Amino acid sequence: MEDLERTLNSNTLAVPAISVATGIVISSFIGNGFIVGFILLLIAVAIYIAILYSGKDPIKAYRFRLFHYSWLALAFIGTGIIFAEIHKPDTLSVDNKKAESIFGTVKDISEKASGDLLTLDVHKICWSTAHTNDFSNLTINVKCIGSDAGCSIGDNIVFPATIRSIEDNPNSFSSGYKRIMNSKGIFYTCNVYDGNIKVEDHNSSIMSLSRKIRNNLEVYIENTHLSKDTQNFLITVLLGDRNYLDSSTRDIFADAGVAHVLALSGMHMAIIGGIFLFLLFPFNFVGRYKIRFLLAAAMLWVYAFITGMAPSTVRACIMVSFATIAIILERKRYVFNSLFAATLIILLFSPLTLFDIGFQLSFVCVASLAAFASHVNPFDHKTNPKSYRIAAIFAATMVATLGSWIITAYYFKSFPLAFIPANILILPILPFYIALALIHLLLAHCGVDLYFMSWILDSTFEGLKIFLKWIGSGNVIHPDISYETLILWITGLTLAGLFLNVKRWKPLMVSGITLMIISVLIIPLQADRIPDDSFIITNNYRNVAINIKKGNEEEQVIMDKGKISSTNIGKSSIITIDCNLPETITPCKCDYLVIAGGYKGNIMDVSKIFKPSRIVIHPSVRRKRENSYINEARDLGIDCHSIRHDKPLKVII
Repeated sequence: MEDLERTLNSNTLAVPAISVATGIVISSFIGNGFIVGFILLLIAVAIYIAILYSGKDPIKAYRFRLFHYSWLALAFIGTGIIFAEIHKPDTLSVDNKKAESIFGTVKDISEKASGDLLTLDVHKICWSTAHTNDFSNLTINVKCIGSDAGCSIGDNIVFPATIRSIEDNPNSFSSGYKRIMNSKGIFYTCNVYDGNIKVEDHNSSIMSLSRKIRNNLEVYIENTHLSKDTQNFLITVLLGDRNYLDSSTRDIFADAGVAHVLALSGMHMAIIGGIFLFLLFPFNFVGRYKIRFLLAAAMLWVYAFITGMAPSTVRACIMVSFATIAIILERKRYVFNSLFAATLIILLFSPLTLFDIGFQLSFVCVASLAAFASHVNPFDHKTNPKSYRIAAIFAATMVATLGSWIITAYYFKSFPLAFIPANILILPILPFYIALALIHLLLAHCGVDLYFMSWILDSTFEGLKIFLKWIGSGNVIHPDISYETLILWITGLTLAGLFLNVKRWKPLMVSGITLMIISVLIIPLQADRIPDDSFIITNNYRNVAINIKKGNEEEQVIMDKGKISSTNIGKSSIITIDCNLPETITPCKCDYLVIAGGYKGNIMDVSKIFKPSRIVIHPSVRRKRENSYINEARDLGIDCHSIRHDKPLKVII
């Protein structure tokens, strides 16, 4: 009990932060959140008054001292519920409904090859039924098909579109996109075409200024003599804009287990902060080391603003700010207290951030480093400082992965086995690479463009890609992690952390290790794997395309256009007819008969020849003819699937 009390006293924001997070989670499962939240606040006040009353007796006051955490926890749980209710996303009652006018403010813009993708805060929707709805917290994705949006962040725009719920790609067996978007509070999307977006007025919001500065820096990097791949990599790691990086490069980093390098996080902030401290080192000569740390913290906030204020960078900046305050006040610094402070501030301002994958990974990695890194390092930082620093790189890589792998596997259903050697190589190189890149960019801005520095940056990046591609090739497993498994692992990890940092009570460690082992052992038992040779007849309008499940990959077969073609997938036979029937044809039997737009006959003729178990109508068939086919198949008693109406045909073997 004394160990717990000492830990809570040194980490005073632990209970408030954990309680607010608990309240946000509770809010996602209950209705009437405001009522529940206010009831918990009233109960907290009642407990506080009761403790104060009992505190008149010094002995009772000492015995009941830990009960203060009970009313504090209830108060912040209630606060978390109320704040979550205030920020809860609005929902639409009807899906795939046409809106005559959607009014909103552009929150973010991502440049894609197929057209810009806008994140829009919707204010009002005028439906085709002449009904109007106002919204206070509705965010949707707006896909600009094949065009530039023609607007900027902060602009108020209006356009017509059909709003639909975000779904996973129906043409693929992989899933996760819907869950990722929903975790950000985005449940709906719509398409808008060239010329349909009208800008009502241009706003100069603070975030639009951030985007403008970032765009100017991106243009500047693109105008250097660095190779295109190096430019895109620097824009990604320095400015946090991952739209520039091609999918093949992202896959190389992900398969090697170093995808975190491509996302702005505490690691990047530590590198940039270290560079700032190095540049401000002269302040130490005049005894102004406190000003040095204060300026470095302020510069980090400016950097976070320029890069878009992502939750991970905000968390890092808040932690740095608390550490700086402790240095100025000459107080002892507690990593966990800074982490909980950052978490509390972020969640109070943006409760939905709790469900953001980036925030979860960032929190778990930092917590794992604080809880385990010093304990797994075999050297003492006082007697062997150099060896301790070298071993710290390996320790940090292992414990950060130990804590976060389950989250990555849960959301993305992949886990790279080569993460340790890949991180051991890239983590020591990255700070020097970023520092060299910044020096090169600064010199180029001053008119000094050194060729050999460009060559070093280009060659180093290409060498890293070659190494990561080699080490990550074939070394990725794809586990199916359930929510229960995730909770088991995190709980076990927490118990182990409590054993090492709070109370050396063996049952804590035994329970923690047991839960982690159980969570790993049950993964194969609850896996929901899709068997090989399962397939999807896609809604590709140009060709009859079939995606086939092969291990962890998907292969695509394109059927011949303008012909009668056939293929066998496992035990399933598929025939595609995309032309008129020839005069002579050998009758045969198939499981699936796909009728494409080139066929102009009727269902009876082809059913007599091919005797299909199921007919699939491809979207290349005109709507009028398709309706005729559906009615004819129904009259003949043949199972008919329309891809246009019923979505792609997914067959699980």
